[in-house]
Amino acid sequence: MRGRALRMRPLHQAHGGPGLRVRWHPPDFPLRDAAELVLRDSIRELGLTEVVRDVHVHVDLRNRDDHAYIEWNTHDHRAARLSFALGNFVTPARRRAWARTWGRRAGTPPVLPRQFSRKCFAEACLHEFFHLRDDHEAGVDLAAHPLEDREALNELWNVWIDGRLHRRGLPAMTRRERHRVFVRTLAHYPHFKRKGERIFNALWSADHLGPKELRAFLAEIQSPSPAGRRVKRRAR
Repeated sequence: MRGRALRMRPLHQAHGGPGLRVRWHPPDFPLRDAAELVLRDSIRELGLTEVVRDVHVHVDLRNRDDHAYIEWNTHDHRAARLSFALGNFVTPARRRAWARTWGRRAGTPPVLPRQFSRKCFAEACLHEFFHLRDDHEAGVDLAAHPLEDREALNELWNVWIDGRLHRRGLPAMTRRERHRVFVRTLAHYPHFKRKGERIFNALWSADHLGPKELRAFLAEIQSPSPAGRRVKRRAR
C-alpha cells in the first residue's frame, strides 16, 4: 500500500533530542533499535524536538497491514502515543509475502532485523507526527468535530500532509495511492463527483491551511443538493 520507492534526500543525521523518552510495547520488539532511530529522525525533521518529550510506541504484532495512528492531548503536545501495525516496519513486498504464507495461519510471522525498511517506517512516522505538528502550529484537530465527519476530515488532512512531504522530498504515500484512498473515502458525498478533483489538487499543493479551510472543503462536497434536483451518488 505504501508504494514504489522514490528518490529522496536523507533525514537529518541527529536523532530527536536528549530529553526525548521513547517507550515500546512490546519492549523486546526485534526491530526496535533501528526503528527508534527513524522515529527520532522524524521528530527532528518536523521541528518537534523541543515539543515532543515522551513517546509511547505500541506495535500490533497481529496486524500485518500498514495501519497507523497517533494520539495526543490537545492542550499538551509533549506526550504522544503511536500505534503501528507490524506491516509499517517492512516493505510492501514483505507484506505481500506474509499475506501469501501467513494469510490463514495464526500467530505472528518471524521478524528479523534485516527485514526492516527504513523508508516504509519513516513514511509512517513522518505522516503521523505531521498530524501532531499541525495541531501544535495551526490548531488542526478532529476532537471537536462530530463523529460522522471525522473520517472525511482526516482524509482531507491526510492529502494535505502527504503533499507537503512530497514537496520536501521525504517518504510519503504516492499521489496515486493517496488519490485512491481519497476517492474510496469520500466518493459517496453528494458533490464529490463535481468537486472532488479540484479539492484534492488544492490540498495536495497547499502549504498553509487551518481547521476552517478543511471544514470548508468538506462542506463543499457534503452540502445538500438544491431543492428539486436529483444527485447521482456513486456506490461505496
